[in-house]
Amino acid sequence: MTAQNRNDQPQPNAAATDNENAGATEADHFFSILRKKTEELITSGLREGHARGLAMLEMRVDQWPSGWGDDLVVLIYGDFDALSAELDFPELGITIEPEKVTTSFIKSAVCVLKARVKIPERSVKALVEAAARINTLLGVVAALNWGNNGSGWWSHVTHGSMAGGMDKLEPDRVRTVVEALRTLSPPVARKVRSALYWIREPRQLMMEGYRSDVLRVYAGYWNAFECLVEAVCLLSPQPKLTKAEKQACIDAFITERESKLDVAAVSECYKSFVDPGFVAKASHVLQVCFRERANQYVMECFRMKPEQDRLYNIRNAINHGDVDADNPSELLRVEDRHRRLWMIVFGMLGLIIPIDRPLDQQ
Repeated sequence: MTAQNRNDQPQPNAAATDNENAGATEADHFFSILRKKTEELITSGLREGHARGLAMLEMRVDQWPSGWGDDLVVLIYGDFDALSAELDFPELGITIEPEKVTTSFIKSAVCVLKARVKIPERSVKALVEAAARINTLLGVVAALNWGNNGSGWWSHVTHGSMAGGMDKLEPDRVRTVVEALRTLSPPVARKVRSALYWIREPRQLMMEGYRSDVLRVYAGYWNAFECLVEAVCLLSPQPKLTKAEKQACIDAFITERESKLDVAAVSECYKSFVDPGFVAKASHVLQVCFRERANQYVMECFRMKPEQDRLYNIRNAINHGDVDADNPSELLRVEDRHRRLWMIVFGMLGLIIPIDRPLDQQ
C-alpha cells in the first residue's frame, strides 16, 4: 500500500470550501443571467425595476418544476369546506384536487387545496392567460356568496418567494414622533394620522406573503399622498392667482402654441389656470417640500410619458379597473412605480414629523 503524502489529503475545511465555492459560482451564474435578461428588457423600453421583476419571472418559468408536466400547479385557499371529490372545470381548464393541503405555509385560511391549470406552453404569456382563468373562477365563487368569504391563490412560478422585514419597536423614537404629532394643530394632525393609516393598513403581514397586496398598497399610498398634500397646504397655503394673472397665463399658454390648440391643450389650459384643482395643489406642495427635485416629482406624478406610468394615472387606473390584475408583468410595473410614490410620501412625511427621510438617488 503506497503511503499517501500529507499534501494529497483533503484539508479539514476543504469540503466546506468546495461547497461554498460551488454556491458562489451558482449565485454568480444566477445574477449574471438576471442582469443580462434585465438589460435586454430595459433595451425594449421597460424601466429598470419593472425589467428586473419581469426577468425574475421569466427565470422562474425557465426553472419549471419537472413534476408539474405541462400544467401550472397552484394552491387555492380560502374560507370554504374541503371537497369530497375532484372538481373539474373543463371550460376554464382547471381541476381542483379534493385532498386538503396541510403542509403549506398558508396558515390563515380555513382550507387549502391544490389545483392544476392547463396551459398551452411554458411562457409568461401563458401564465397571464392562466391567471385570468383562475381569477375568473374565484371571482364567480365570491359573487355567488355575495362577497362574504375571502379566497385567493398562489404559485411559486407566478408569485415568487415570500420575503419581508421585521419592525423594530424603539420606544424613545416613538415617543418623539408622538410628541411632535401633539404639537400640530388638530386639522393638520388629523390629516397626518390619516396618512399614517393608509401607509400601514393595506400592507399584509410577512407570513401572508402568498397574498398579492400590490394594488391595494399603491392605492393606499396615493391616499396617504393626498392626505399629506392637504396637511402641507394647511401649513403653507397655496397662493391664488388674481383674475389678471390668470388671463396673462392663459395668453402666454396660447402664444406658446401659436394659437393652435387641440382638445388636449384646451383641457390642460383650463386645469392649469381656470380651475387648477388637485394637480395645482399637489404641485404647490411638491415645490414646498422638495424645491430642487420638485419639477421632477411633478412630472412623475402628472406629466410624464408614457401617460400610463404617471403616478396619478396609475391610481385612477386601479380604481377604474384599467390595471390588468391578471397580468404579473402589469403588477410588476405598478410595483416599480410604487417605489417612486413611496419616495415622495416619506419625503413629505419627514418634513412634518421627525422620521428619517429617504435619499433619492435616481
